[in-house]
Amino acid sequence: MTAFARPDRRPTLRSLASLLAGRTAFRLALLGANAVLLARWGEAGYEPYAAAMGTAQVLTTLTTLGIEKSALKLVPRALRTGPQLITVLLVSALLLTGAAVLWLVGTALFVQSFGFGGSTVALGLLAGLYAALLGLNTVLVGLCRSLDRNRADVLNFAALSLVIATGAGGVSLLGWGPVAFTGWILGGTALLNLAQLPALYRATGRPVRGGIVRPVMTTSALMACGDIAASGTVSLLFVLLGASRHHEQTGHLYLMILASSVLLNGFGYLLRLFQPHVSLTLRSVDPASLDRRVVRRLLPVAAVGAVWSAGSLWLMWSAEQAGLVPPPVAVLLLYVLGIPLIFTVGSLNYLLENATPHTLRATAVSALGGLVCAVLLGLFLVPALGAPGAVTALTAGEVAHAVLARLLLRSRTFRSRAPSTPPLRSRAPSTRTTTPPTARPTVPTDLGAPR
Repeated sequence: MTAFARPDRRPTLRSLASLLAGRTAFRLALLGANAVLLARWGEAGYEPYAAAMGTAQVLTTLTTLGIEKSALKLVPRALRTGPQLITVLLVSALLLTGAAVLWLVGTALFVQSFGFGGSTVALGLLAGLYAALLGLNTVLVGLCRSLDRNRADVLNFAALSLVIATGAGGVSLLGWGPVAFTGWILGGTALLNLAQLPALYRATGRPVRGGIVRPVMTTSALMACGDIAASGTVSLLFVLLGASRHHEQTGHLYLMILASSVLLNGFGYLLRLFQPHVSLTLRSVDPASLDRRVVRRLLPVAAVGAVWSAGSLWLMWSAEQAGLVPPPVAVLLLYVLGIPLIFTVGSLNYLLENATPHTLRATAVSALGGLVCAVLLGLFLVPALGAPGAVTALTAGEVAHAVLARLLLRSRTFRSRAPSTPPLRSRAPSTRTTTPPTARPTVPTDLGAPR
């Protein structure tokens, strides 16, 4: 029987090494496979594949919708409601994926009815289905980790790495095209998802009480905003780049995203491994301490990030114009220079979304504001500069995220701090409000939902 609410869920060094090795192998396999695809298909053949996969990336985030984060935050903390939480989260993931699949199929049929190219529509459909099922796969293994079944995560991504490697072999040895390769990795991902379902079904609990569903869904939606904004920004910038006169740079941008994903996804995955421990630590954080250690650092980070991004763009643009570096290398170096900003804002966002309901709402709204800022700036930079303009717009979105979070939390922090100290001194002795040890709530006490 699955044990819920373990007193200590801090991962051991051995489990961290095995989990990180599985994810790293998957990312490296994906990067190596795309190098093979580019070499075999050439830039002309690789461009439509890169455009389809890059545009569909947002579906991976939409089908997770913060469910993995919510599971890692709530399930380890739950006492009696763990199986019911698994039920709500699992059903939510399946419904989201089903809706994405129906929308993709309906859109493909609608577009094809107007006589557009069959291969282009087929590739876009397969790329979208793969992105949606990969998001579902992320949720399923995340639910397994929330139940302390780390082995399922390691085996899953080892198998995904094998699927991608064999697909690259099919391209190299059998001459597969983009449609065949995408269909192969789609089928492998679907089979791995089916393999995860029986064990998770046995961990569910029914009936589910009505008081659980709404807070869990609210938490999932708010915690998803940062990921949706990041993926949505990338997808929309791909659309802008593909529609511009620099559309031949789409492959450069996609390879850059793949190369950086090894580092960025590894960093994000490491944060999620520690999320149960961090969320328990920050559940009762003092507002003054949170303001001093996190909130006040947002504006300095944004200011330094804005200057750094502008200087990096000028440096790479000058180097490319002078012929010192080829365009693909310039795009990659520009993104590498922006990684410290992305890491810093991501770390602050991670602390804020795991702290209090106010900080969770504020960072969710500011993440969406960063998306809007990046796209608006991309409307000017991408047509003018191409892929370097897209990367600059991406980092500008991170700057806007930090600025908006600071503006929102400034008033929220002061409001939450003002009434906290005086009333405590005028209350009756604390023995009157002590909760008996046996009184346990039927719903986890800190769902991160607005109260």
